[in-house]
Amino acid sequence: MEKIIGINPAVEVLQNMDKTIEKLEIYKGARDEKINQIKKLASKRNIKIFYTDKKRENSQGVVVHVSDYDYYVDFGAFLEKIAPMEKALVLILDEVQDPRNFGALIRSAEVFGVKGIIIPERNAVRINETVVKTSTGAIEYVDIIKVTNISEAIKRLKTLDFWVYGAEGEDGAHDYSKEKYPNKTALVLGSEGNGMRKKVKESCDVLIKIPMYGKINSLNVSVAGGIILSEIVKSFKTGE
Repeated sequence: MEKIIGINPAVEVLQNMDKTIEKLEIYKGARDEKINQIKKLASKRNIKIFYTDKKRENSQGVVVHVSDYDYYVDFGAFLEKIAPMEKALVLILDEVQDPRNFGALIRSAEVFGVKGIIIPERNAVRINETVVKTSTGAIEYVDIIKVTNISEAIKRLKTLDFWVYGAEGEDGAHDYSKEKYPNKTALVLGSEGNGMRKKVKESCDVLIKIPMYGKINSLNVSVAGGIILSEIVKSFKTGE
């Protein structure tokens, strides 16, 4: 049994009827206006509420116990889902390790209409309590797909006419804001320390970068991801 902590994540998971919820814990001193909404959602689903004198750290007084973090979607099923779409944006994370970065990227992905996030089965952060909380409920609305090989996954996306952009700060990469992104775009972000692996980078159609004007020459991967996703979506709308 896993725990989802925080008020917004609790609201979203309680609204997701596909999730099996074992119980709900509420701190007796919790005063947020959404607590009543949480209680009503739990009542509708006949979920027992336990009131506690102890407040779990960073929980905002709310803890939802679910059977497991069953958020992963089969890659084949995901491809079938997006194949007929005229417009689709996919995010690929190549060995992102930090759960807070992953959660923040899920949140940005939901905001900008990303259809799914592809991650490798090995050497990458898994969905855990921190990821769910940092996503502030967005994880309930974005498909997460684990694959054994990122480069092979990119090849399969290309068969569906996706154009693949890899975010990379190296010389020769294109300015992200000057690209005209097609209606089927996949964005690849590399790990916090090493960026994209060589083979993954070689699988991309275009390498893009965010120009830097300060003394620090890099951005946090979740910040960079949000910036580029925003630009891609703007390009989608401009092309309409």
